[in-house]
Amino acid sequence: MNILYFLAALLVLAVMITIHELGHYTAGRLLGFKILDFSVGFGPALLKHRSKKGITYALRAIPLGGACRFYGEEDDPDEVRDDPEAIPFYSQKPWKRLIVIFAGPLMNFVLAYVLAVVMMLCWGNREIVSYPNGDSAIVITDLTEGGRAEACGIMKEDVIIAVNGTDVSGEPHDFDGKTDLISKGIDEAPAEGVTLTVLRGDEKLDILITDIYNAEMGKNLLGITMGNMIAFRPAGLMESLGSGFVLLGDIVKVTFQAIANGIRNGFHQGDVSGIVGTVAITMQMASLGVYYVFYVAVIISMSLGIMNLLPLLPLDGGHLLFDFIELVVGKPVPRKVQNVLSLIGFGLLILLMVYATYSDIRGLFSGAFDF
Repeated sequence: MNILYFLAALLVLAVMITIHELGHYTAGRLLGFKILDFSVGFGPALLKHRSKKGITYALRAIPLGGACRFYGEEDDPDEVRDDPEAIPFYSQKPWKRLIVIFAGPLMNFVLAYVLAVVMMLCWGNREIVSYPNGDSAIVITDLTEGGRAEACGIMKEDVIIAVNGTDVSGEPHDFDGKTDLISKGIDEAPAEGVTLTVLRGDEKLDILITDIYNAEMGKNLLGITMGNMIAFRPAGLMESLGSGFVLLGDIVKVTFQAIANGIRNGFHQGDVSGIVGTVAITMQMASLGVYYVFYVAVIISMSLGIMNLLPLLPLDGGHLLFDFIELVVGKPVPRKVQNVLSLIGFGLLILLMVYATYSDIRGLFSGAFDF
């Protein structure tokens, strides 16, 4: 099954990157830019086609990249000989270049929003199951096979309301306080048994669990794992449209908080993920179900758009910054300056990728990713 999760992870990443490049491509075509190549993936070309407009479309072997290459983007005067009227990329008006460059991240934001809305419409909003007073409910999340609780009829997703008549749905209000109260009730119960009052769907049940004393452990033992449970509440179209924006706003907020925290306190293992970590996390989500594939796809698409807008060459944000300066000042920043800054930025990105990949690989071997 892991190979299916791996393929699903590759598909998610390939779609995110392709959509990004498709944004550049579409805006470029609409504004009359000469496009040389549009590639999905990188490495050797598996399929290649040259259109009547001189655009080479390619599907490449490694589906973790993509490119949309414009005429004049690399300052090579010999790039195009079949179209003498083609205007080099950096000779285009700066406002046009701004639109073409911003279209890539914009498509990632649009895709993330569409996926978020579809996710809400199909599954609804994720909410933690709560008691009537609003406290997070304590739920049986797992059962020991052959344990006393399983043998006596306790089931996963039963919501614990009381232990031997002691209500746990009120105070204390925090998770640790409630689980401590439940554990105390079990510990103090006679060896003959303990009664758990649970809510199963809309039905309230009193279930007696007998013979709970475990001589080997020297204490009462039910064989249950307690936790919180996520439930899905159906959402209509209008609520889904609004919830989609809320989810995207939360992702932006968390992303910038993480960046600021990393700058202040330093980045640690798991704070930054590269391709390896992203694939591993996506595989984890795929193993949980289709909803979680959508959820991680929303996060990846938003993250790709946000990171590309950082004002650092050769990222889109760096190009946007210099094109904006040219638009305001009326003349471009010298290409030599841009090339030097691009080399510096590229070096920094390589270092970041090496660090992220090293951190991801350490995480794999330390068991940080579980699938």
